[in-house]
Amino acid sequence: MTAIDAPYDLAVIGGGPAAVATVLAAQALQPQWRVLWCRGPEDSARGYLPAYGGNSLLHRLNVPVERMGLDAEAPVDFFDWLRREHPERDVLPGQFVPRRWFGEYLAARVQASDSATCFGAVRALRKHDDMWRIDLGDGGSEGQRASAPTARRVALCLGMPAGLPMPHAPRHWVADSWAWWRALPANGVPLRDNDTVLVVGSGLTAVDMVLGLRERGFRGRIRAVSPGGRWSQAHAPAAPLAPDVREALDEALDEAITARDVLGVLRHFAGRHPWRAVIDALRADTNARWAGLAPDEQRRVLRHAFGTWNRHRHRMAPDVCAALDADAALSLEPGRIRVDAEGRILKRDRFGETVLDVALALDCRGPGFRAALAGDSLLARLVRDGVLEAHPLGTGVRTPADSSLAVIGAARFGERFETSALPELRQQALEALRFFGSGPRAMCGVIPA
Repeated sequence: MTAIDAPYDLAVIGGGPAAVATVLAAQALQPQWRVLWCRGPEDSARGYLPAYGGNSLLHRLNVPVERMGLDAEAPVDFFDWLRREHPERDVLPGQFVPRRWFGEYLAARVQASDSATCFGAVRALRKHDDMWRIDLGDGGSEGQRASAPTARRVALCLGMPAGLPMPHAPRHWVADSWAWWRALPANGVPLRDNDTVLVVGSGLTAVDMVLGLRERGFRGRIRAVSPGGRWSQAHAPAAPLAPDVREALDEALDEAITARDVLGVLRHFAGRHPWRAVIDALRADTNARWAGLAPDEQRRVLRHAFGTWNRHRHRMAPDVCAALDADAALSLEPGRIRVDAEGRILKRDRFGETVLDVALALDCRGPGFRAALAGDSLLARLVRDGVLEAHPLGTGVRTPADSSLAVIGAARFGERFETSALPELRQQALEALRFFGSGPRAMCGVIPA
């Protein structure tokens, strides 16, 4: 390994799939570059995000296996890798495979790279002349320690923003559900069958926690509570819209200038055609449609339609949905959860507010886009330091004007609407490597469906 005190051509900051895709894109497009990968704290970075490092085969990807490759030039790479390295798994196109298999794939792809690895939290990023200085907390390189490596270019791949902690949370409130799950012993859970578990949220993490509890043998009551009171929809076959219908949809959206107009168009077409086909037809130009809305209209979309959109856009495997429906001891209820100053967990719904008596509460409220720039996250510090500019919605940052700095993934939410799924991540990684050093850029390439 080369000395860490010499300048690197590229530093990639982050520990998830976006960072892996960027490291691999650099290897493919700029093989002569020296690349430093700052992966974050070692205990979490080794697992390539908690959701991909678990030990449950019931925790499944919500995207078919053939669409989960990291390489924008070869998006079926994950499927090909599984067929080549694990023929005994007999994977077929269209399957929703375990998340841990994707974690194995990430590890295998990275093992083949020759980037230097650095563990530890990045505390600050400062530019001096033409060089970025990366100030690290605990950590350093594998085999040696360094507090401030330098690089000519930096790619920030910071992943999903954490939500705000619940004030006054009691002892049995679990703020990080994935960390709690990974710390469990290999068999069982510390619960009795007459206990009640509260799951706060109804997104994909909530689904995984429910499935995991059942897999570990918990037979007690599980109450899931979310504002919408609905799970994500299930995947199902849907033929693409006919060309004339697609043309009519595009024309109607071209004339829609408010959030109400856009939602009206989508409801109209989804009421007359398969709604999955309508949503899928928007995949390639969602970001362009989003950018065409005024900021106030974007805020209205986030306030009134974001949850509904996510339930229909980010679907789950059909058999996972069927397992939830068949669970007689599982309920999904509309409402909002808060904790009062005495540490009591309360549920508010249209009937009023009630105290919940539960043995365990798992916080699965999902990423905190609305709090992305609050607190002491690296993204928030970079905005306060003037390295990055906040997007007016406060959900992320603008694309940097400095051509030696790139932001990839969820931190761009606001500027873009679709920015966290794997097709966007691998495409943004490819664009960043192609545009580094080319001057100010927009990085607005079309994302394949």
